Amino acid sequence: MTSVLALSVLVLAGCGQDGGSDAPPATASGSVALSPSHGGTQGGNLVLADTGGNTKEPVTVRFGDKEVECEFDDRSSRHACEVPAHGTPGTVEVSFAAGGSEIGEKTAYTYTTHGTQDIPVLTVDTETVRRNAEEIRGDFPSGVQLGAVLKNGEPVDVFGKVIEDAADVDYIFVPKLDDAIALREAGVEAKIAVLYVAQIEDIPLLMHYDVEVAATDPAWVEAAEQVLSTTGGTLKVHLWVDTGMGREGVVPEEALPLARAVGDAPHLELAGIATHFSTITEDDGAAIERNDTSNTTVAQKNRFDGAVASIRDAGLGEDALIHAGASDVLANDLEPLYYDLLRVGGMFFGATAPEDRVYSWTTELNQVKTLPAGWCIDYGCTEPTTEPKKVGMINHIPTRENELTYTVGGKQVPVLLDHGTVLTLDLSQVPDAAVGDEVVIDFSAEAFHLLDGTAPLPVTTTGG
Repeated sequence: MTSVLALSVLVLAGCGQDGGSDAPPATASGSVALSPSHGGTQGGNLVLADTGGNTKEPVTVRFGDKEVECEFDDRSSRHACEVPAHGTPGTVEVSFAAGGSEIGEKTAYTYTTHGTQDIPVLTVDTETVRRNAEEIRGDFPSGVQLGAVLKNGEPVDVFGKVIEDAADVDYIFVPKLDDAIALREAGVEAKIAVLYVAQIEDIPLLMHYDVEVAATDPAWVEAAEQVLSTTGGTLKVHLWVDTGMGREGVVPEEALPLARAVGDAPHLELAGIATHFSTITEDDGAAIERNDTSNTTVAQKNRFDGAVASIRDAGLGEDALIHAGASDVLANDLEPLYYDLLRVGGMFFGATAPEDRVYSWTTELNQVKTLPAGWCIDYGCTEPTTEPKKVGMINHIPTRENELTYTVGGKQVPVLLDHGTVLTLDLSQVPDAAVGDEVVIDFSAEAFHLLDGTAPLPVTTTGG
């Protein structure tokens, strides 16, 4: 039996036990709980199970549609189960059997993206994403292609499939090749393009998964052509023009030379010409109409249109998609910036009403106590209490760029002490709060509709 301490994820659970063929039927105490009740979709983590029986014979545990045999572990006096892998994040029913008969109560186990499993699980309501996608498609401008931008991190494959099915998107744009591969393996059939920069050594994978990329400069084009001459086929690329964002793409004067390099490469095809606006406002429509070049968006539009014209005047990129607008362009109904395709990201994940929020994030109070008056708060004793104050501690909270709110017992409570991953909450308004009470971590749907894909959050889904 592998030592419990040697495993990366430890889940304590309750389940049934099996008496041998000559032994009395196994019994269970009834209540079964998994604590914590989640782990990564890759499986392989250990679950220790106790149903209150008295047998050391193996038991069978069913996670959804997969069964595992669980041997008795003498060190913990529990049955040890290795959780089977599961294809996608989500919650499955767990049942327990001994001697062919079901024992104990059924419970649930939640599969998440890898993340860091001691961080509170973030739940994504895919049904809300689906409704958003249907509404976007229903109101989408005629004759303009819809490109979905997925920069939310995991589970990109779930997001992509839900959005493709609901909105019949033409393109999906992702920040990295791994995301594109996950989409293809999930069965996404839309065109996929990797934003920003693709590595030359990844070109065979790009060809295999039919993924488009950005052509960054003539040197990249030359190196890509050398690889493509050995793989065969044609790699579709997008030429990004930096018109005033200072991020991806070449400056307008370098757009034509790059387009010529792509045009001269036998195994490359210019599929798109793109830019990204930095300062979209509701006033841009009027500024565009009067060509007010003091307006940042107008200045960017003119630079972009000039770059596109220079490329097409040279007989290049005549069939390339022109795309520049994102969710903010669509939200502000700036028709002159629609071009051939709009890249929509945040609008798929926003919500106006609390009950429609895409994300729910909860943890629990780890410790509750009352601090005396005059008690120090924080290093340096900068804000001592003026009266006795009930407080609660939560930990393993990842640092976020956006301001979070914390609710206990239906009441929003202030943060008294924030040390990054460890927080002390002021529970003065929740006198009955106790250890184990749920803490709802929340953020404005408008301000926080894109997750930080680099954060090691374990994410699961509801809604299919």
